[in-house]
Amino acid sequence: MPRVTRKRTIAEIFRQIAEFQSRYRRFPTIASPFIGQDDSWNAIDGALRRDMIVQCRDFVALKAALASQGLAPSLARLNQAYERPRTQKRRFPDILAMIRGAIEQDGRFPLRTAPFNVPGYRDTWTAIDSALIHGAIADCPLWLAHVQNMAALGVAPSLATLDPAYRPKRRQLRSIAGIKAMILAHMKANGGKMPVQRSRLAGAATGDSWKAIGKALSTGAIAHDADRIDFAARLAQSQRKASLFSLEACYRDELTAAYRQDLGRGGEQQSAVPFAALISPLFHAAGEEASTIDGAASSFRLKRSLARSTR
Repeated sequence: MPRVTRKRTIAEIFRQIAEFQSRYRRFPTIASPFIGQDDSWNAIDGALRRDMIVQCRDFVALKAALASQGLAPSLARLNQAYERPRTQKRRFPDILAMIRGAIEQDGRFPLRTAPFNVPGYRDTWTAIDSALIHGAIADCPLWLAHVQNMAALGVAPSLATLDPAYRPKRRQLRSIAGIKAMILAHMKANGGKMPVQRSRLAGAATGDSWKAIGKALSTGAIAHDADRIDFAARLAQSQRKASLFSLEACYRDELTAAYRQDLGRGGEQQSAVPFAALISPLFHAAGEEASTIDGAASSFRLKRSLARSTR
């Protein structure tokens, strides 16, 4: 004898949901324990999705309300707190407006883990931060300009970098000449051996690492000058990608000659020279000023963006 599938009523389903909420203080999911026998929340969800519900006035009205949002009935969508999954990218001006609203309300810049309480918006700071980090933002001139500004600073976009008070560790771009000077210092301190990404920095170069330098080379976070153009030309000839290893390969002969010449002048291996002393002839005078100007300009741009987004 064929099995007869019983159609449920929407009133019965809401009664079962109310009993579950009364006992467990939460809305059921398809995996939740079912109160009673010979049924399950998974079966109820399937019945809602297949329209195996008595077509009463209440259920017809429910289907019409969901259809107006492009949705079909399911167990989760009976929950008044149900939020439709996001299908569109966030808009950068909206994010700036949310941040401004949070600052006006709480008196401080929102952290990634802070509760989201901005009137007029439904979101989370964690989701916003992730969208900024992964670039899930709709293209607009304001967003593209911000991405370029962050790339020039060697900083990835995130919620934190929208804070005008944010200060990345490195605001001044590295230069090819400066990196070559650091390599030469390493050679002097290590008997002519060139560094790898796991090597320790020679001298007093604190707050930096060969791994970070290699990443700057591979991502192009290098000052645009004649030395960078020369390095790019040498890379094109060698068909290598930019990295610490490829830079050493491109300038190996020059670096070795400079190391030997330095040894010839001193008669013996010299002690490590502090990083600041090595690069000061190159850009120390202009570097400090450029770093200050860059920091002020970046802060001004971010503040101006925040102001414009609210007009």
